[in-house]
Amino acid sequence: MEDENNLNVNIEQEDVKKKIKKLIYVGKSRNDMLETIVAEQNIVIITRLLNEYNITDIFREDLRAINNIDYLVLDLSAFVNSSTNEEILKNLDKLRGNFDFKIIIIASGFRRGNELLAQCFYMGIYNLVTAQSDIQMYDQLKICLSNKGMSYAQASQYRLDMLPQKSSSKSVIKTEFKKVKQDVTVGVLGITRHIGTTTWAINLLQFFNEIPNVKACLIETNKHNDISDLSELTEVNKMGIEHFPLAGEIRINGMEMFYDLSKIGDITAQKYNFYVYDFGETAELTDMELASFLNKDIKFIVLGTCPWEYKYISNTFEKLRISKEQDRLYFIYNFVKKEEQKEIRSQMGKFNVYFNEYQPDPFQLKSKEYLEEILRRYLSNSYFEEESKKKNKFNLKRLLKSRK
Repeated sequence: MEDENNLNVNIEQEDVKKKIKKLIYVGKSRNDMLETIVAEQNIVIITRLLNEYNITDIFREDLRAINNIDYLVLDLSAFVNSSTNEEILKNLDKLRGNFDFKIIIIASGFRRGNELLAQCFYMGIYNLVTAQSDIQMYDQLKICLSNKGMSYAQASQYRLDMLPQKSSSKSVIKTEFKKVKQDVTVGVLGITRHIGTTTWAINLLQFFNEIPNVKACLIETNKHNDISDLSELTEVNKMGIEHFPLAGEIRINGMEMFYDLSKIGDITAQKYNFYVYDFGETAELTDMELASFLNKDIKFIVLGTCPWEYKYISNTFEKLRISKEQDRLYFIYNFVKKEEQKEIRSQMGKFNVYFNEYQPDPFQLKSKEYLEEILRRYLSNSYFEEESKKKNKFNLKRLLKSRK
């Protein structure tokens, strides 16, 4: 009986040992979010190395014996000033080939299109953390330290072959754009539901996302929950969906979308170049929300030409008190035949009018050459002359009459 009791005690002790996971962290400084998660999940940090290191030297001298751990967390801030990309990749490849522990790379602020992250992805390292804020860091590290970790689909945003290819034909995104503006606010408003407002907002975000060195996000400023509902999916169009509930964030193919307005302070603190606000439809908005839309640096109104939609156009003009002097306001028409576009332009006077191609997939950027024209002043040092103040007056009555 005593032997049986001893056996049970030994089994329980072994189970406890198996539940305790071990971790080594190498970084330039202490990572508070990592410390929080390991405490919550009963993970033991057996070694912390906090300084700047040459990655070859540290594995030759300080971390020669790294068996029997579950996680190796490497913050690139500890290596980038003293190690080449080739050295970093060579050591990562050696670690990946010789050990079974999970490698987690922290690369705060690194963006989609970074060659080092792409090479990590290609060698099978998918736990890539690019968070800049504490709440994003917590959410991303928690996924990496879970049993599954980051998935292939979630990490595929860092594949270089996912980026737009240069073409000899006219390019939608011009690589000569330079980041010169910070905190540019963009409002997107639809005249009614199902007019394509969120699709357009996502397209706009994707436009920014495909430009090197430009950081943008989308903020769901309506009650439709279209963005938050994406958290129920694991992927869309073979692109992985990352959900960071603490930050109220959905990330798809590097596009950062927020759905929790109570986190607006944390969002704006991250200093994006462009904040795209999806306001939903006109009828839903209070006077204060309408004023917020009009106060944005750039304003897009999404509309159509179906007979029943003209009452919504009229309502939008009335509520917003839109006039020909409205600064940086752009009308984006969906579902308009080419043969009708000339007439629409004439009816809209000198307002800025553009027409979208058929867009069934919100995550596929179609022909948006005109965005280069609209946004160039925010993306390059080019000089832009002020638009002529002599504009034809918009004639709503004429527009309504022509549709009867």
